Formats: sequence, C-alpha cells, structure tokens
Amino acid sequence: MNINGKLPDNSIWHLIQSSFLLKLNGKVMIFDYFIAPGQITENSGIETGVIRPETLINEEVYVFVSHSHEDHFNPVVFDWNKSIPDIHYILSYDLPKSQVKGTILRPNEEKTLKDIRVRSYPSTDDGLAYSIYVKGKHIYFSGDNAFWNWDGDLDDDIYERIALADIDGEKAMDIAFQVCDPRLDGMGDGGIHIFARKFQPKLLVPIHSFGQYEFNARVENRLRKSGFENTYWCVSGRGDSFSIF
Repeated sequence: MNINGKLPDNSIWHLIQSSFLLKLNGKVMIFDYFIAPGQITENSGIETGVIRPETLINEEVYVFVSHSHEDHFNPVVFDWNKSIPDIHYILSYDLPKSQVKGTILRPNEEKTLKDIRVRSYPSTDDGLAYSIYVKGKHIYFSGDNAFWNWDGDLDDDIYERIALADIDGEKAMDIAFQVCDPRLDGMGDGGIHIFARKFQPKLLVPIHSFGQYEFNARVENRLRKSGFENTYWCVSGRGDSFSIF
C-alpha cells in the first residue's frame, strides 16, 4: 500500500468503530484509534484496520483523540512517537495525563499546529468534536457528538439547536465523519440525517457502527430518499478505503 515509503495521498481508510486514517494534502490524520497490541497479528496492517507505526516513519502524522471512552482511545497511541519522528497529538481535556506532549483542547478552543488549524466543540457525550482546516479543506470529526435519542421521544431540532449550533457552517465541509449508530435505528440513527441536512458535507462518512456495516447501506437509502445528493461513503468493513478529490 505504501508508495515510495508513504501512503497514497487523498485517501481514507476505515480502521475500526470510529477510527479512521485520512491522508490529505500530504498530512496523515488518525482519529480515535483504540486497537490493542494483543489484537494485532503478524500480517496485520492498514488493510485490516491496524496501524503499524513503523510504516508511518516518513509521514507527517496528527493523532486526534475525541474522548476517553475505550472504543475511542487506547494509550498505545502514545508509543507511536518512538517510531514516528514527525507526530503531533491533539487531545481532549478528559483524557488521563500522559508523559507525551500534546495539544490539549477544551470545548470552543482553537489551536494551530504547523499549517493545520483545529477548532473544538463540546460533545453531547464526553469529550469533543473537531473541525480541522488543512490547506483550504474543512474536515469535521464528531467523536461522540451525536443525537442520543435512546427513547425515540426527542425532537430533531433539539440536536440541531443544542449540539450543532456552534459548529462552523460558514466554511463548507469537504469531509464529515458523523455518528451513524445501529443501536438508534429508526430513532435518528445517531443524528446523521439532521447533520447531513444542516451542513450538506461534500463527503459524508458514517462512524460508530459497532461492526454492523450493513446498517450504513440502510442509512444511505434513507439519506437519498430525504434528498441528500452529495457523496456518501458506505463503509463496508475494517480496512475499507476510499479515494477523495
């Protein structure tokens, strides 16, 4: 998969759950990685949803952690700096303290690392959501900032008014990673429909599937019926990849 020691540019790989690797304009961004070393076999790699840090030694890497839930965070990411010379950590304030130096954000903060600008938002669960601005592109990563309509009795506008009101809608979203949770089937699906309607991202990526990838296809049908015409990546399994732009 590596070309001249690097990953192909303008590509996304699904790793597991809400974890993705995005390479955009020469920069590698890894979101909410949590696979434990014990789950890694000799043949594991990005094609099976696993990060091997030694394969990223020639990359400029940014590791984002939205919050401390065990399906979004594993401290193993802090070992990667032993292998990757050019690595940067963007971390939620609710994570346990680490010896590794990182940029720690609280809600509604903004920081710049090299030529990447990061803006944080409060979540409807723990931690943060992020807007990331890279060479004119806007990427949104929701973390667990979702429409947790467990009883099915919440109105859509509650999520839109409370959770989505502060998210940057002036700069069009080129890529949006948004919760699409099969446990909320028929009860807003985690908020992906409301989000798509409000922001109309150019590329919408469902996350937080708990491995039930067939749900992503059902949600795509609902999105199309509701009028969403932009690109939707129907993630189909660990190691699935997508070429962008």
